[in-house]
Amino acid sequence: METSNSLHDQLRRIVGESGILSEGQVSDYTYDSCIPKIVVMPASVQALQNVLRFASEQNLSVMPVGSGTKLGIGNLAPKTDIVLATTRLNKVIEYEPADLTVTVEAGIRLADLQTELAKNRQFLPLNPPYADRCTIGGIVSTNASGPLRLRYGTARNLVLGMHVTHATGTVVKSGGKVVKNVAGYDLNKLYIGAFGTLGIITEVTLKLAPLPAHEAILAVQSETIQDAVNIGLKVVCSQTLPTFVNLFVNVEFNQFHEKKPTLLVGFAGDPETVAWQLNSTQNLVEQNGSIGVQKIEGESHENICHIIQEFSAVDRKSDTVLVKVNLKRTDLAEFAEHGLKDTCQMMVLLGNGVLYLKIPIDSTTDFQQLADTLTQLRQRVIDVGGNLIIETAPPELKQQIDVWGPIGSTLKLMEQVKAKFDAKSVLNPGRFASNI
Repeated sequence: METSNSLHDQLRRIVGESGILSEGQVSDYTYDSCIPKIVVMPASVQALQNVLRFASEQNLSVMPVGSGTKLGIGNLAPKTDIVLATTRLNKVIEYEPADLTVTVEAGIRLADLQTELAKNRQFLPLNPPYADRCTIGGIVSTNASGPLRLRYGTARNLVLGMHVTHATGTVVKSGGKVVKNVAGYDLNKLYIGAFGTLGIITEVTLKLAPLPAHEAILAVQSETIQDAVNIGLKVVCSQTLPTFVNLFVNVEFNQFHEKKPTLLVGFAGDPETVAWQLNSTQNLVEQNGSIGVQKIEGESHENICHIIQEFSAVDRKSDTVLVKVNLKRTDLAEFAEHGLKDTCQMMVLLGNGVLYLKIPIDSTTDFQQLADTLTQLRQRVIDVGGNLIIETAPPELKQQIDVWGPIGSTLKLMEQVKAKFDAKSVLNPGRFASNI
């Protein structure tokens, strides 16, 4: 094993002085009370390959990150030797506005890419949390998305191709740069959502969409969660084609005086179409028992959209546990009614069957008791065919519970894939499902 000084010296020769963070900056990449030995930021794919080859030869672990917004996701790591950040790989490689496609390096920030695309009235229809900091590589490797997934899908639907560097330093290519590329195995989906355990994404080609001319939200309050879910599912199944239908519980909005279950229904398109969508949806919700309806446009719309997008953004040092639940849409209401609703804030993506719980914690929290409660909730979810993931939690809770939960019969296959792609378990060891 390399000594600290030797490790810094050898990696400095690979990535240069500017490619290594100072000791003071390393704390920005601390997670679960674990401080990495070194943080490197290669400025080229060649340098990144060399770092991985060096780590593999020396049996050092490597944690790939973009800007570090998702560092809190995952089980406790047995060790972290090298954090490899891709933020200096941040160029737009090829942009074809006429084809609605763009190829970028993985370290480019989503916000910077959206600014570039907006010059041609286009955008990447992904709105995950941490909007001002998250990188394309981080979004793709964690399959992060946001409320727009109802209309546009997730990263799995928008990635056309990518370049990935394996732990041995070998660069592989999957997919292509055109929408109708159907040749060969769809390896893109193997890397998307793998949390960097199979390879480090360095280049991504993405499908784009035209920027809508107008956007608006219909805010709807109901007496009970069940009423709100029923109304929301009717909207999802209607012909109005909303961009999102999200239910909020225990969240206060300035548009209403009371903190009741609130539906936020988004629309986007030309002004005439959006006006029809708003009016049609208002008639629908009023006929089905809503107790308050507000149309939100302009600056208020932007503020509400920010609240929706950043709801699941949790600082690693915050006093909140973030839980993500995936269920059939028909099971959402029952879970929401009993899923700690009296103590938690909740956001439910009704069109997609995704529910987020924000559980407050403090110095008096009994983490064993909380782990037992989450285990019971997880079992209820599993019993109806869903899953429960703890996205962000302090190490005291992670010591008591597997944040991913059981993965059943797929475990053997996942272990075989990991062994084939990363035989020495260099990349993100121990943090993924079943400690892969």
